[in-house]
Amino acid sequence: MVRMIHTVGTHVKSKKVAQGEATRRALLATARELFGAKGYAETSLDEIVHASGVTKGALYHHFSGKERLFLAVFESVKQELSRVVAEAQMPPEPWESLLAGCRTVIEVHTDPAVQRIVLLDARSVLSWEAWHEVDSKWGTVILRAALRRATNHGIIRPEPLDYLASILSGALMEACMLVANAEDPSAARAEAIGVVERLLHGLRIAPGAS
Repeated sequence: MVRMIHTVGTHVKSKKVAQGEATRRALLATARELFGAKGYAETSLDEIVHASGVTKGALYHHFSGKERLFLAVFESVKQELSRVVAEAQMPPEPWESLLAGCRTVIEVHTDPAVQRIVLLDARSVLSWEAWHEVDSKWGTVILRAALRRATNHGIIRPEPLDYLASILSGALMEACMLVANAEDPSAARAEAIGVVERLLHGLRIAPGAS
């Protein structure tokens, strides 16, 4: 009997956890869609809970407020983008892997919803510390891996890796901002990718150099 009660209690608890996770996913998905389409300032919590089909109390159970919800959306988007960049860095040749990763960083930020959430609102809504923590975790770290690999294979000159990765990440984000604000995004994207590739070539060790 005790075992049966314990089993029932565990089942109820697991069901509540699953329901809570489903609610959180629904809130994140809806918030991402609205933040991406309208922006942070023009999106209200009432609008998010109504579109999600949940109560405001359920929202506050998972997030302390609008800014915390936006932070979760921002991190979710950055995580997805990092997976795409990591996949682009799969080529076995380290130099091509590094170039492909940098090109992909610029390309994935051409989506209007990504531009609004990641490039525009994240920097104005979040504190620098919160923004930097997420950007480093899901952005800079991916580039660091490609740079480390290229350095270890003697393809680029050894440089302080943390500085190099952060500076390259910053340059790529500025390139993404230029593309986002350009009158001709396609031409701007091609120019930005070209400039980044030429900068990387400046780090490359000439074949046969010691």
